[in-house]
Amino acid sequence: MHDVSTPRPHYLLAFALCALLILSARPALAQSLDPRSPAPLQSGENTGTVGDFVGSNYFYLTGGPGAVSIVVSYSSMSLLGNAQRSTLNIELSDDKKSWTERRTISSTKESSSTTLTGNLKVPTRLILSIIAPNGGLVRAGGDYTVNATGAVTFDPPLNPTQLIVGTYTPMSVHDNEDSAAKFSPDGALEFASGTVGKVSFPILRIA
Repeated sequence: MHDVSTPRPHYLLAFALCALLILSARPALAQSLDPRSPAPLQSGENTGTVGDFVGSNYFYLTGGPGAVSIVVSYSSMSLLGNAQRSTLNIELSDDKKSWTERRTISSTKESSSTTLTGNLKVPTRLILSIIAPNGGLVRAGGDYTVNATGAVTFDPPLNPTQLIVGTYTPMSVHDNEDSAAKFSPDGALEFASGTVGKVSFPILRIA
């Protein structure tokens, strides 16, 4: 491991990106980017941002016995100040994938929403997938909210060290490293190549 006390140009991008993460992070919502390990949805309005550059978000909750209602709203981001139409796909299933309900929300600028409802006979672990739009060469995505009501229960939120703030593909952050980088709220930095490190100010440490 080595310390960089005088940032070179390719480190400045990391500093700017990490500052943006600290300013824009929403600690109230635990977002999971891993479909194998969804985050617990919380009571009330859950807010988040999804995009094709970062990936989809995954949540779980327990529904039933009884009626369950899940409302998902989506507002597409603008591009250079211009409204941009994009489509968000929503999937709700049990954890065994024995059934799946799918919805699509299209938004140009104003928020659009969809509601998933059902009547469950027994307590069921539900998996909610917020699937990022496919923007091709143009970035696509936006803000969403999720609110589950009825016969639902929620697990406690994840510990901050378990959260992933985001996954990004930088142009250049570290010598010989141009793979995707994952940042955690505690400052941990991990590249897709396996390189790990720690982000702090004013020093960036890379193992």
